[in-house]
Order: sequence, then C-alpha cells, then structure tokens
Amino acid sequence: MTRCSAIVAVWVSILGTGVLTAQSVNSDGVGDGAIRGFLAVHLSADGDAEILDALNADRLFVPASVLKLMTVAATLEHLGPEYRWHTRLQSEQRIVDGVLGGNLIILPGGDPTWSSTIYGAGADEPLRGLVEQLAAAGLTRISGDLVVAAGRFPGRVHPNDRSLGDLPYRFGTPPAGLALDDATMTVRVAPGEEVGYPAEVRVPDGVAVINQTTTTDRTRHGRGTLDFLPVWGTETLLLRGEYPISEAPFVVAASDPSPDLRVAQRLREALADAGVRIDGTVRRVVSGQLPGGEVLAEFRSDTLELLLPRVLARSHNWYADMLALTLGLEVSGSGRFGDGVAVVSDFVSEVAAAEGLERAVFLRDGSGLSAANLVTPAAVVQVLRYILIQAWRDILVDALARPGTGTLGAWPRLPPIAAKTGTLRHTVALAGIIDPASQTPILFCYFVNHHPGQVPAARREIAEAVRRWRATTLQ
Repeated sequence: MTRCSAIVAVWVSILGTGVLTAQSVNSDGVGDGAIRGFLAVHLSADGDAEILDALNADRLFVPASVLKLMTVAATLEHLGPEYRWHTRLQSEQRIVDGVLGGNLIILPGGDPTWSSTIYGAGADEPLRGLVEQLAAAGLTRISGDLVVAAGRFPGRVHPNDRSLGDLPYRFGTPPAGLALDDATMTVRVAPGEEVGYPAEVRVPDGVAVINQTTTTDRTRHGRGTLDFLPVWGTETLLLRGEYPISEAPFVVAASDPSPDLRVAQRLREALADAGVRIDGTVRRVVSGQLPGGEVLAEFRSDTLELLLPRVLARSHNWYADMLALTLGLEVSGSGRFGDGVAVVSDFVSEVAAAEGLERAVFLRDGSGLSAANLVTPAAVVQVLRYILIQAWRDILVDALARPGTGTLGAWPRLPPIAAKTGTLRHTVALAGIIDPASQTPILFCYFVNHHPGQVPAARREIAEAVRRWRATTLQ
C-alpha cells in the first residue's frame, strides 16, 4: 500500500505536545459539558500543509457516521470502484433431460444491491436474471432442495454492543450475505378492534408473528409503545407493547429476521413462474464445508461506484456495514463481519502511522452506528489527505454531501465543501474538504461528543468554525 509523503515536521511535533489552540470553539459552547476535538489543515500547491486550528486532535472521539468516509476509502483501496458483487447458483450434478438431480445451491456474495433503490424492477431484476440463465440451460425440475450456503458468511453479523433499539429497524439492520430490499420487510400495524384486543399486524407471507401487544384506551394516546424484535435466523417477528385505540395505523420497515431465506423463497416462486419445479424444500446450511460443483447461473451487480453516494451523501448505515462484510469476504477471506471491520481499522491505522500518529482508531462496525467506535481527528484528516492522492479520489469526493444536499440539507450556512456528517445521541461530527475544487483546499474534522444540548447548537458551532477557517485562507 503506497502511503503519502510526510505532511510537515510541525504536524507530529504539535500534536505530540498537546498544546493546541481553541480558536474555533464558539463561546456559547464553553462549559456545556461537551468534549471537542478538531483539526483543520490548509494544503499548499506544492503538497505541504499548514495547521490552521486544532484542539484535542490526537484524542479518541466517537465519530458517528464520519466513519463511513473511512469505510469507503478502505473499500476503494482494496477492491476498486469497478468491483461487482457475484451471486451464484450451482449444483454438484449436471442437468439431464431438464432434471437437476440433487440440490440447487445459492452461493451468496454479500450483494447489497437487490432493491428498487438500485434497480428499476427491484429485486425481481437479479432474480429474473438468474432464472433466465437456468431456463436457457433447459432446467425444468429440481429433484432436491433449494439450499442457501449461509456458511459463507459465518458468525455474528453485528457488533455485540449494537442497541436492541437499533437492530429491528432500517437504520440499524444487520448486514446479510443474501438479502432483498436492504434486508428489511414491510410491517403494517393498527390498533385492535376494541380495547384489550391485540394490535392488528400484517407481515409478508411466510413470516410468523408472536403478537404480545395490547390495544389500550384513548388516555394513552401519544404514550403507547411498540417493540419489534426479530428472532434472528428464523422467520419470526415478536411484537410487544401497547397501541392506543385512538392512534392511526402505520407502516414500518423492520429488519428481516431471516433475509437469506426470504431471497430463496422468492427465487423458488420465480422458478415456478418460469415452469421449473422444486421437489424439495427451501433451507439454509450454516456450517460445514461449502459446497462445490458446477456454476449454473450467476448475477453480477452494478459497480461499487454507483453505491457510494448512498453511503456517503445519504449516510445509509446498512450499505456501509455491507461494505465491511464484503471486505471480510474478499480481503480477510473469512466472510466474517468483524474481520471486515478489522480491514477498515488496519487501513486507518496504517495511513495514520505513516505520519507518526498512534492510537488513532478503535472500530466495531463500518457505519458508525456503534457508540464504541473511536477515532482521532488527526487520523481522519490524514485519511482525507491520503484520499486526495489516489486514482479514485474524484469518485469518493463526488459521492460526499454538498451544502443543502444529502445529510447536509439540515445544516446551517456553509461555504463550498464536500463532507461527511455524523450524528448519534450526544455526538455531532463533520469531516471533509473545504473548497474541494481548489488546488489548495482545507481538510478538516470536527467532533463534539457528550453534547447534552440540541443537535442544531453543535451544528452551528461546527459550521461557524468551517466558515472561519475558510475566511482565514482568503485573507
């Protein structure tokens, strides 16, 4: 891995002393209990850098979704922007007179693109592509089962510390080796016909519901709570809590408890529509040696590059964690989510260490949703500096949010920037490039942790610093 040249000697010497300025802290924020860290560096045309402002730049902070910037950079570094995911159908036996003896095996590739956000026809497009290849091979019957080789992505697929309040919903859905619609399913809920009745719940076909809800009276209006708890690895969703009878029905995108089986069932239906009969059942294999055999069909996704605006400008957690899962398969070779996160961590550590920055990162996921993730502002700025000398720099920078767009849409007035936002409970962050079209841009990272106030106050503080840094270089 080629690393960039040293910034300037002052970089390490200043960060090492801990004697840093605090020019950018808004006086309204002083004494509010928050912990701040930031670094702003002005690049010169000859590649040198001047530190404009810094505070706690070598201290570890919770990065929130700023982490996605590093996950994407690590993925581009290892896989390149033209990387495509592969999902294969294979069998240990050949098709004879239209009959496949034994099982048809789905070999997942961790493809996150099987949804209407990527393909106009949604998940039907990749499914149709696979079925058409089987039909072209003359297949009319499968004598065995339709089997998902789930063992290609073994182990836990989310951090141990990810909140149970996050996991059941779209923003916290765990990654999956095989999934439709971002590994979520549509759940419709309404109050029961009378007080004391369970809430009415509608889920996709094949999903079992354990309904432990109760319809309550109007005095609970606005105070009722429902919990959605997927029973992972099964096709079961547990609902509990109360639903006031006076409240309207609603629809939620809940995490699919068994996304790979959902894909397999949809594939079976698509095969039936094409006149291909499966004598056996749909099942998954989670252990043992992965099956070999002849590849009968393969679907190749669109390129990684097309996914990046959704990860960076829109800050889609599931896509970012799917990149980590992919790194676990393609780089680590294990298919384990945690090993993919380690690839991202190693990338950041190596980039930071090239400039003498130590103890720069500790990661638990690829999206930044875990509050246990930690990184220093200096490491983030160094990753930004590394990005700018790569062949894929424009692909990543173009995928970042601009003022008034993506996750920057709700931010205060900002100068021209390309940046990644980060927001968690008690964390607000921003990192990116000021004047990204300039030959002498400013690279910056600003973290506010343990912030007890409102998010807009922290955003105003950071935006004010960004404006000040730019004004300094224009003088």
